[in-house]
Amino acid sequence: MGDVRLAMEDVHLRRGDARLLRGVSWRVHAGEHWAVLGPNGSGKTTLVLTAMGYVPASRGRVFLVDGWLSEIVLPEARRKVGFVSAALSDVLPARHPRAGGLEVVLGGRHASVGLYERPRDEDVQRGHRLLEQTGAGRLADKAFTLMSTGERQICLVARCRMADSCLVIMDEPCAGLDIGARESVLGALEAACRDADQAPHVLITHHPGEIVPGISHVMLLKAGAAVAQGRREAVLTEGALSKTYGLPLEIIHRNGRVLVAPREAARRGPFVTGRPPG
Repeated sequence: MGDVRLAMEDVHLRRGDARLLRGVSWRVHAGEHWAVLGPNGSGKTTLVLTAMGYVPASRGRVFLVDGWLSEIVLPEARRKVGFVSAALSDVLPARHPRAGGLEVVLGGRHASVGLYERPRDEDVQRGHRLLEQTGAGRLADKAFTLMSTGERQICLVARCRMADSCLVIMDEPCAGLDIGARESVLGALEAACRDADQAPHVLITHHPGEIVPGISHVMLLKAGAAVAQGRREAVLTEGALSKTYGLPLEIIHRNGRVLVAPREAARRGPFVTGRPPG
């Protein structure tokens, strides 16, 4: 597969009578950074869990880093993927209630929940540096169980960057964050996308305004099917976004970000993103 880091070929997922994914085909190559954008309930998280092999597809096949899921040792492939998911916010406190922010970040070195060996000095230094880069150095010694939702999410973002990943998947990394924390996370994402040595990043979001300028490609997802995908400038259009969200939208590009509003509301006042543009 050469430079392919993630691929889905005609992937379908059924649960009873519900069709959660409908024939999704998608490829993420080295050098690309993607956003998967769609409304709540469109299948974005299901897409990620299927791509990671946590949810088996009903039909089609998935390639993750090392090979097709049916042909690889999946835990080894997952160790090469930096993964941010709200689910970790529940798992970590349950398994390691005394873990502090730095310990959570260091666990990303081996894709483990908790530390099972003494970390190297250089790993500790890198963990501190990653927390500082996201504006959260103060969280190094704070118990994860005592953190706010936003603080936990920032720790998980730093955690996913701790590994030497071949692919980074960030599932709603700004969920629960205030404006300042959100911009810190998006700033770190933008810096990663601009770094030629960084692995491909995949951002999962339902807010168009979170698609930073460094994101090169976008997939629009609705009801488990891809509405459009490709270069961001070809996909982030009024027509495609209106179809995805099911209402007429107007957009404006400002400082590399996309501001969106319902068409009538846009005529009455400023464009919005669903969140303040920052």
